[in-house]
Amino acid sequence: MTERFPDIEIYLMKAEAQPVQQWLQQALGSLTVKNDSSETQHWQAGGMDIYFTENAEKNFSSLWIKQNHSPWLNDLECARAAHAALACEIRCSDSGWQENEGDNNPGQGWIKLIRGEEKSFTWK
Repeated sequence: MTERFPDIEIYLMKAEAQPVQQWLQQALGSLTVKNDSSETQHWQAGGMDIYFTENAEKNFSSLWIKQNHSPWLNDLECARAAHAALACEIRCSDSGWQENEGDNNPGQGWIKLIRGEEKSFTWK
């Protein structure tokens, strides 16, 4: 059985806020806009704080669901749904992250979803 991640974070290539917001409304229901700045969007849905940051990492926008009460158990499930709905390249961690691991986890890999395929890779 797959354990539910406490939060979800995926990266979307060249994604803009409006299509992501529309997809989330379809997937999660009503979405409330809390902050609509040019850099980071803050939305709420179903007791979850959701942050979307354009160009967070090179050509990738970050989507972070802070409290995971979503229909997705983990990053990969969310990435699969986003890839199917938005038809863009999505990247996510291949495993959970622990607070005590810090940012330098040499064993952490990534999964890239592109053109309907999933591929493991090392993101540098």
